[in-house]
Amino acid sequence: MSVTYAKGQRWMSEAEPELGLGIVLECDLRTVRLLFPSTGEMRMYSQDSAPVKRVQFQAGDRIETHEGNGFIVDRVENLEGIFHYHGGEESVPEMHLADVINLGTADRRLLDGRIDSTHLFDLRYHALSHQSRVHQHPAYGYMGARMDLIAHQLYIAQEVASRTVPRVLLADEVGLGKTIEACLILHRLYVHGRAGRVLILVPEPLIHQWFVELLRRFNLTCAIYDEERCANIQKEDENPFLEEHLILTSLDLFREHPNRLKEALAADWGMVIVDEAHHLQWTPEKPSWEYQAVEAFSKISKGLLLLTGTPEQFGEEGHFARLRLLDPDRFHDYQQFCKESASYQKTAEVVDKLILDAPIKARERQDVKQLFKGISQLELEVERLFSGKLNSKESKSVRDTLVQDLMDRYGTGRVVFRNTRSAISGFPKRSVCPVPLRVSNNVNDDMDYNELAAREMIHEFDPEDGTRESITPKDPRIDWLVKFLKKNKEEKVLLICRYKERAAAIHEAVLDKLNVKMATFHEELSLLQRDRNAAWFAEEDGARLLICSEIGSEGRNFQFAHHLVLFDLPVDPELLEQRIGRLDRIGQRQEIQLHVPYFKGTGAEVLFRWFHEGIDAFEHSVQGGALFLETFQEQVKALLLNPQASGAEDALNELIQETQEFRRDLNEKLEKGRDRLLELHSFQPEKVKPLIKKIQECDQSADLQEFMMDALDHFGVHVEELGERRWLLTKGHLLNDELTVIPDEGKMLTLDRAQALERDDLEFLTWDHPLVGSVMDLLLCSESGNASFAEVEVDDELDRGLLVEQVFILEGSCPPQFDIKQFLPTTPIRILNDQTSNPLSDAAVHALDASKKKDVPMHILTANLEVLKPLLQEAKETAQEQAHTQAEEIKRKALKAMRTHFDHELQRLDELRSRNGLVSKEELNALEEEKTALDEAIQSSQVRLDSIRLIRIV
Repeated sequence: MSVTYAKGQRWMSEAEPELGLGIVLECDLRTVRLLFPSTGEMRMYSQDSAPVKRVQFQAGDRIETHEGNGFIVDRVENLEGIFHYHGGEESVPEMHLADVINLGTADRRLLDGRIDSTHLFDLRYHALSHQSRVHQHPAYGYMGARMDLIAHQLYIAQEVASRTVPRVLLADEVGLGKTIEACLILHRLYVHGRAGRVLILVPEPLIHQWFVELLRRFNLTCAIYDEERCANIQKEDENPFLEEHLILTSLDLFREHPNRLKEALAADWGMVIVDEAHHLQWTPEKPSWEYQAVEAFSKISKGLLLLTGTPEQFGEEGHFARLRLLDPDRFHDYQQFCKESASYQKTAEVVDKLILDAPIKARERQDVKQLFKGISQLELEVERLFSGKLNSKESKSVRDTLVQDLMDRYGTGRVVFRNTRSAISGFPKRSVCPVPLRVSNNVNDDMDYNELAAREMIHEFDPEDGTRESITPKDPRIDWLVKFLKKNKEEKVLLICRYKERAAAIHEAVLDKLNVKMATFHEELSLLQRDRNAAWFAEEDGARLLICSEIGSEGRNFQFAHHLVLFDLPVDPELLEQRIGRLDRIGQRQEIQLHVPYFKGTGAEVLFRWFHEGIDAFEHSVQGGALFLETFQEQVKALLLNPQASGAEDALNELIQETQEFRRDLNEKLEKGRDRLLELHSFQPEKVKPLIKKIQECDQSADLQEFMMDALDHFGVHVEELGERRWLLTKGHLLNDELTVIPDEGKMLTLDRAQALERDDLEFLTWDHPLVGSVMDLLLCSESGNASFAEVEVDDELDRGLLVEQVFILEGSCPPQFDIKQFLPTTPIRILNDQTSNPLSDAAVHALDASKKKDVPMHILTANLEVLKPLLQEAKETAQEQAHTQAEEIKRKALKAMRTHFDHELQRLDELRSRNGLVSKEELNALEEEKTALDEAIQSSQVRLDSIRLIRIV
C-alpha cells in the first residue's frame, strides 16, 4: 500500500527507536528526509523501503508538547495529512509534539487480541536484557576482534579509545600489530557510535590489505574509493564523500584529482587514519604535498591516528612533523622541541635506575631531586627513598609513584605509543636451514635471477614473464622440495617466491613429481579463490603446501604453520622480514624453520650469506632494514651481477664484515636511544589485565550460544552443527528478508577464539558481531513478542488467578558521539503484579520463571476482554508508577557513575596539563561538553512500556 508523506508529519524509526520522534523535513517522488531533533540525527530514506512507522495517537492517549504541556487526547483531526490533537482547551498539530514520547503499543495489541507466543515474549525480554548488559560491558567493541588477546595491543586500544579526543601516533615495531591496534580503536569507537564518519588513508598497494583486515578481523566493511567510484555515485552537485560512513582510499586519488580533495575536505570526519605516516615529508620551508593534504584533514577531524614503524632516531625533524599534525598548538616550534628532547635523556637514565631498583649514586641524587623539585609530596617521597629506611616493598611502591609521575610530565608519551620487540615477550625462536645446491645444466633460471635481482634493486626494468616462470621439474630446488615434503608428511609448509608466474610454475613442477595436497596464492586468482585456498591450507586435513607469490608476504596470518620455504630471496631486508613475519608472530607456538635453497657460486649465495652472516636477518628480527640496503646496495649489486668474478669472495667477506660492524653500531644506537618513559607509557600490563579477563569471561560464557540458537530458530535460519561451538547457517525458511547478513551460500561461524584464529573461513561470533546486532534489531524494532497470554500450572508459591507481567524500557536520547549507553544503556524494567496490582514476592517470581508456560488461545482472550480491560488498565497504571520509581534509582546510579568518571578524568587531565602541555585545552573542553550533554540526557531519560504478558495460574 502506498504511503503519503507530508512536511511536518511525525514518524518513528523501526531500526533506531532510540532516535525518538522524527519529523519530515522534505520529500519528493522517491525519497523522504527526516530530522530526529532529540539527537540531531538526519536520515534520508527511499519512500519504497523506509524502515519507519507513522506516529498516531488515539482518543484517550496522553501526549506532551515541546513546551512540556501534557493532556489527554479527546479527538484527532487529519488536515491535509497532518494530525491535529484536541483535548480540553488544548489543540496542537503533530509537529509540536515532544521529540521523545511514550507510544505504549504493547497493551493496545493485547487488548486487540493480537498476541504472540509466550516463547517469543521471553525471547524479546532476553534480547533486551542482553542488549542492555552488552552495551555497558567494558569489553564491548574489543571482544569481537578475531585476534589473540595480546596485552600490549589491547592496552593501547583501551587507552586511546577511552579518550574524548583520540589523536595519537602508533609507532610499534614491525610485527607488533600497529594495524590491529588502529582497527581495535576504530571498532570500539564504531560500535559505540563515537567514531562518526571515518576516512582511512593508506598507500595504494595496502588498500586491499586494510580492507581484508577490517572485514576479516572486525566485520567492518569499508567503501573503497577511487575515481571511478566517485564518478559513479556523484549526483549533480552532491558530494560523493557524504555517501558512506567508512571510506578507504589513497592520497593518490586526491593528487590525481584535486577536486576530490576539496570534496573530501568538505565532508564531516569524526576520525582520520593515516598508515605509513613516515612518508609525509616536512620541513618548515617546504612541506610535501602529501603532508599538506593530511594536515588539512587533521584540522577538520576530531580524531586522528597516524601509523608508522619508523623510529624517531632516524629523523627528529620527521618525528616532530608527525607530532605537529596531532597537536599543532603543543608542537609548533621545532627548535624548542629539540631542546626539550635533549633533556629527556637524563630523565630516561633516572627512570632506568628507578625501574631496575639500581643504586643511585650520591652525585646522581641531585639530578633526581631536581626532577621533582617544586612538587612537595613527591619531594618527600624522594627523601624517603634516599633515607635507607624503607623495606623492599616500600621502596618499590615509592619508585613506582615517582616513575608514574615522570611518565606524566616528560616525553611525548601521551601522543605517541611505541612498543619494541626488546620490551615485548612472546615471539618464537627462528632457525635457518640452508640448502646449498649445485648449478646443473638443467637450470638456466638462477643466473638470470641474480642479474634481475640486481637490476630490480635500482628499478632498471621489469623482467619478462618467461624469465619469471623458468622453473621445471628438473630444477634441483624442486627435487629438494619434493624430498622435504615426503620426509615431513604431517607438516604444513608455506612457500613464498617473487612472482605469480613462478608460483604457478612451482605448482606444476611439484605436481609432476608428487601427489600432494597443495594450493597457490597469487595475484591472478580472485580474492574469493585466494580466500578459499588459504582456508584449505588452514584446515587440519587440507593442503599441506601453499605456494605464494610476493603478495603472500603481506597481511596474511599463517602462524599455524612453522615451516617457511624461501624459494628465492628478495634484495630488500625489510621484505625478507615481511615474508618471515607471516609465521613469526606473537602467538606462534613452535620454533620457525626457515628453509633457504640456493645455488652455490651464484648471486643467491651472496644474498644468503649477506642476510645470514652480515645482517643476521634469518634468526633475528631486523631493525632498520632500509638502512642496510641504503648503505650497502652498491656493493651487493656488484656481487649479484658478478658473483664469480676475480676477487668476488674477498669482496663478499669484506661486505659481511662491514655489515656486522654496521649492525653492532646500529643496535647500540637503538639501545641508547630507547625511550624508557615512552616504553612504559606504551604498555602497562596491570592496567589491561581486567579487560582481558572480561573478554575471556565472554568467550567462555554459554549465554550467546543459547540466545542465538533460540533467535535464529525463530527467524527460520537453518543451523547445522559442524563441531563443538561451530555452525553452518543457511537461510532455510527465513521469516524476514532483512536478515541480509546471511548470504545465499550460507555462513560458517564459530564461538571459539582459537578456531577463529586458525580458520579464515570461519567468522568469529561474539556479542560484537553484526549478525547478533541484526537479530536483536529485528526482534526489538518490531512488535514481535510484545504482547502475549500464557498459562501456568499452580505452584506452592503461586495462587490461582491472573498475573500481569510488564516490561518497561528506560532510555535516554543523546547525540551518538557522547555514548550515553556506557552509563545508561537502554534498560529493561520488569514489573510483575497479581490481579490486585500488588507486586509478586521474590519467591513467587522465582517459581514463575522456573515454571513451564503454555500459550492460551487468542479466542479466550478476546471473549473476556470486557472483564480484562479494567484489570489491565489498573495494572498498567500501577506498574508505571513502580517502573518510574525503579527508573529514578537507575538514573541516580548512572548519574553518579558518569559524574565520578568525568570529574576524575577532568581532574587528572587538568593536573597533567599543568605538568605537561600534551593535554590540549580542546580536549578538556570536549570532556566538559560531553559531561554536560550526558548529564542532561540521563536526567531527561524516559520510561516507556515495551511488552506485556497476561499469565493465568490454573
